[in-house]
Amino acid sequence: MKYVFYPGCTLKTAAGYEESINATLNVLGLSIPEVEDWNCCGATAYFSLDELVALVLPARVMAIAEEMGAEVIATPCNACYATLRKARAILADEEGLKEKVNMALGEEDKRYRGKVRVRHLLDYYLDPEIHAQWKDRITHPLDSLKVAPYYGCQYSRPQVEDEDHPESPRALDRFLETLGCQVVDFSSRTACCGAAQMMAHRDACEPLVKRIINDAKQKGAHLIVSICPLCQFNLEAFQEQFHIEEIPVVFFTQLLGLAMGLSEKELGLSKLLVPFKGAF
Repeated sequence: MKYVFYPGCTLKTAAGYEESINATLNVLGLSIPEVEDWNCCGATAYFSLDELVALVLPARVMAIAEEMGAEVIATPCNACYATLRKARAILADEEGLKEKVNMALGEEDKRYRGKVRVRHLLDYYLDPEIHAQWKDRITHPLDSLKVAPYYGCQYSRPQVEDEDHPESPRALDRFLETLGCQVVDFSSRTACCGAAQMMAHRDACEPLVKRIINDAKQKGAHLIVSICPLCQFNLEAFQEQFHIEEIPVVFFTQLLGLAMGLSEKELGLSKLLVPFKGAF
């Protein structure tokens, strides 16, 4: 399948996520062209404000991907993933809305046809062909690491094409097991971290974050593994403020890079607020 990469608005500020994506793909001799002139997807909250605009934003991203000849968009952000897939599902069922969206896109001579699929970047790495390539490159198995796989609340619950169990997904578990990690039985794997509500309603989000982190620590995890920039930020940035015993929160691509022998510097691990060194 021909993939294109949709980074979303938060990737540049994520602690080493972009560096680790680029570093691991480079080792594998792979590259995914970025969606040209991409825009913000509007995130999930926009649908409660203005449905038409909320549909136009992700539809424009998908229309550009279609122009590039892509079959699949891969995104590293749970909110982008859920938003694009939600828009795709709505536009498939609502022909009238699709016409209105295309009228708006017509101002740029663009048209959304609904031909491109949307997958999370995790699923790109688990594509059988890609998975086989990096599996063979593992030179430093992470068999001393006990990890808690944190999916967040949006990865396994989009409206369409679910390929994993909505309440107990296992894709990240399989990824981490391939790296040699000891995956703990983590019941908070799909619990909400508060997402963007952390900025406006921090007091309400505090127990959400504490639940996830305390669950991981009680299960003996050395660290939490995230697949989303905002999830990683929420779980890591407020540990001191919420008086939580520290635990590193890393991205899945950073662990892949370590297992392939890349340095912590190459993977942006020095950007973590809770140091990775000494985690185990």
